[in-house]
Amino acid sequence: MEQACYVGYEIKALSNLLRRKMWDVGDHPRHELLTEMDGMIVGFLCHNKDQEIFQKDVEIAFYIRGSTASRLLQRLETNGFVARKTSTRDARLKQVVATEKALALNQQLEERISAVEAILTRDIPPDEICSFLATVEKLKQNLK
Repeated sequence: MEQACYVGYEIKALSNLLRRKMWDVGDHPRHELLTEMDGMIVGFLCHNKDQEIFQKDVEIAFYIRGSTASRLLQRLETNGFVARKTSTRDARLKQVVATEKALALNQQLEERISAVEAILTRDIPPDEICSFLATVEKLKQNLK
């Protein structure tokens, strides 16, 4: 039986496989309170710790709505992974910053991500990876 090829279906299947592999590799820095998206936000904040990051930046980076970003950031703040502090350039704005707890968790997550990335890209030439990433960017632009 021949199945039609749908890009969206293949992306979802790849996402499921990737999620499973992330849990199979290495030690589990398991924080029952953290979701996959929580981990991604922690990573984003840790990688941009030398910049002022606001809730709006999180919304844009992850293509999520304001209410979703607010809920996620509130949960991360409650669990000690992020803090809010007054912006140096506008006292009305609250900057979102990663805490020491988040930085420690991010180190563990980065080790796991590196291991999975090596598995994921094994035997794929760099030019094919670049082409794939360019195509993914086009797909994202089409969906905006």
